[in-house]
Amino acid sequence: MKKIVAIFIFVSAVSLLNAQVEIITDISKDAVMIGEPFKVEYKMNKSFDDFNLVADDNFEIVSGPSTSFQQSINMTNGKMEKTTSVTYTYFFKAKKAGKQSVPTAEIKMKRNFYYSVAKDIIVIDAEYHDPNEHKIKDIEGTSKL
Repeated sequence: MKKIVAIFIFVSAVSLLNAQVEIITDISKDAVMIGEPFKVEYKMNKSFDDFNLVADDNFEIVSGPSTSFQQSINMTNGKMEKTTSVTYTYFFKAKKAGKQSVPTAEIKMKRNFYYSVAKDIIVIDAEYHDPNEHKIKDIEGTSKL
């Protein structure tokens, strides 16, 4: 019986170690004006040794990183499942107009490097932006968002 339990623990540990490393990049907005702050979250499904942003001259870091860490272990029908989530949150401002890729995240885990997939954001030059473009006028003439 002890051998079965030991084998079960070993197989569970190996399967957890072999799970795919995933880095998800979430951007708070699809489009921003030059200088307008926006939030970017880098979510990883594994613990890691080091986190870095790949340098990008098109963006300025307004604040960050802010980090959060979550971990849970579930046992269902004798199968153990461990879930880890690490999130790094930054606020950026774009420096130039056009379609830009937000800075890429790089994590180091056991001598291996992993990178986030590039995500794009549209940056609008402020002089061409009409602030009333998305407002709807009601009957009395006042505007609503």
